[in-house]
Amino acid sequence: MAIVKMNKFTLLAFESKKDALLEKLQGFSEVEFINLQNEDYLEDNKELKELFKDNIDSEFAKCEEELSKARFALDFLRTYVPQKSGLKAMREGKRTLTLNELKESVNKSNWQDLYEKLKEKEVHLANLENEKTKLEGVIESLKPLEGLDVSFEELKSIKTPYFLGSVSKQYENELMSSLSDYYVETISVNSDDIFLLVLAYKDNKDQVEDILRGFGFSGFKTEQKDTPIRIIHESMDRIEKIESEKFFIKEELSILEEEAKTLELAFEYYSNVYQRKTVKTHFLKTDKVSLIQGWIAISDNEDFKKIVKDTLGEDYYLGFEDVKSEEIDDVPIRLQNNDLNKSFENITEMYSMPKYDEIDPTPLLTPFFLIFFGMMVADVGYGLLVLIGSIVALKVLKLDKGQRQFAKFFFYLSFPTILFGFIYGAFFGDLLPLPALIDTNKDVTTILIMSVAFGVIQIFFGLGIKAYVLIRNGRPFDAFCDVGSWVITLVSIGVFGFGSFAGNGIVKTIGMWCMIIGMVLIVVTQGRHMKSVGGKLGEGLYSLYGITGYIGDLVSYTRLMALGLAGGSIAGALNLIIGMFPGVAFFIFGPVIFILGQLFNLGLSLLGAYVHTCRLEYVEYFSKFYEGGGKPFKPFKTLDKYIDIKKEI
Repeated sequence: MAIVKMNKFTLLAFESKKDALLEKLQGFSEVEFINLQNEDYLEDNKELKELFKDNIDSEFAKCEEELSKARFALDFLRTYVPQKSGLKAMREGKRTLTLNELKESVNKSNWQDLYEKLKEKEVHLANLENEKTKLEGVIESLKPLEGLDVSFEELKSIKTPYFLGSVSKQYENELMSSLSDYYVETISVNSDDIFLLVLAYKDNKDQVEDILRGFGFSGFKTEQKDTPIRIIHESMDRIEKIESEKFFIKEELSILEEEAKTLELAFEYYSNVYQRKTVKTHFLKTDKVSLIQGWIAISDNEDFKKIVKDTLGEDYYLGFEDVKSEEIDDVPIRLQNNDLNKSFENITEMYSMPKYDEIDPTPLLTPFFLIFFGMMVADVGYGLLVLIGSIVALKVLKLDKGQRQFAKFFFYLSFPTILFGFIYGAFFGDLLPLPALIDTNKDVTTILIMSVAFGVIQIFFGLGIKAYVLIRNGRPFDAFCDVGSWVITLVSIGVFGFGSFAGNGIVKTIGMWCMIIGMVLIVVTQGRHMKSVGGKLGEGLYSLYGITGYIGDLVSYTRLMALGLAGGSIAGALNLIIGMFPGVAFFIFGPVIFILGQLFNLGLSLLGAYVHTCRLEYVEYFSKFYEGGGKPFKPFKTLDKYIDIKKEI
């Protein structure tokens, strides 16, 4: 239950065997490479500046092209192949192959022919869609003119000058008056415009044109020949045929589920190859030898040596170095915990990974997370639902690593939820009259005291962890100053308050003097890093003001009471409402409302408990001892999006 011990490796290998080695290391998935080409790293290791920077080889462009093809074909086909429901997909799980099996499967497949076929279909669909868009545009433009009973070809053939177009409707009367001496046919009128045909004499063409221009006439131009109504009908018929043709193409694509699986293999394979090509930009080299450095867990050293030896024979150099003090911030962090604590690693990771010289806070937050979460949900029925749901997910579904850890997370949380449910006597609120150790209707003060007590325990536990870390790092004086002075002060405040409340003068006096001593220690020691006396005292007084923060912390723990009572109250209110249904309505609507309402309250309770427990861990607890800021371990590995790659050692 700690941070995995890492070491740095340095590997020299011949260029000719580098690709084979990278393929094996990618399948191994336990190595994180150092970017030797980083300018800051080169500045710190000036002896490496004489080496050449490794770069992407000539096959990279071809690999990138193949990956692009596979990605396009898969994305295109996924648009039309019905997707499996999330539950069905989890029941089936991912296929499991080794890297060699994946490579052989892709080489034997016809994915390239499939790509060409899909590309043709994509172009065909695009052309059909473009044609449809053009036809819709033609229909839209001709709609106002569908009342014109002469073809455009005939209209163009007449020798009399004509004007076909539209004018704003507001000028209709004035326009008609101005053109009273000419033939004017109103074709259609809408809310904005009037569409018309005007015939003029040759001698009056310019005069008519000036009149129309004065009213903002917009002429209609087209290359069509037939009548508008006929063109519209023919366009609509063609659109129907296009839609039918698109439908059959999409139906043909929708049954290509196996072909989609083939494309998944191709995408996975070329994604892995692409990673192997691009990772070379982390290395340095001479004409024939590559220099590779990286981080690996000490426990994986022997497996790493075996892979290198099996791949490179005797033609290599491999050395390991322990972590140096100046490399602490650069070491990638891996956590190693038992099954229970591992399920809570996501809580730590969501906040920040520890640095290499810190402690893993996961085992230290897990007990509190269990207690706080259980106290906030606190219902036997809800706990049983979560327990059964998580067990079914773990036993029936083929979950990936992250999903499995998430299911285990709620599996473990179900137990304190059930426990506190028995303590509060809650089963879907007050559905069943369970005997309660603490009555939530009468013993609110007891729950409040218990909540604050848990807060006191967690805060002092956090301070104890800080003291342990400082002593472990050889800083006992800092432990006394930064932890001991606060413990003395906080405990003394509690003793003083108890003495005042109980009316015990001796206890009160002892508490008062110890409190004064603790406060003086805080003022004197908290500014010890400052140079001037004024700076030391100022920093000390400012630190003493932090007592108000501890008061705020304790108040925050009252949410343990508030959420626990709120969830139970909502469940109880729901049961009360259902119980008020008269006669047959109780049996018809009662079960439905009960199920939907309780599920809603369950979701609300789980979400609220998760968020507020995280807040207590991060703000009230971690602030006492944990800094974080470590870099998570990011191994050079396979994509594993559609395929689970089996390790080969």
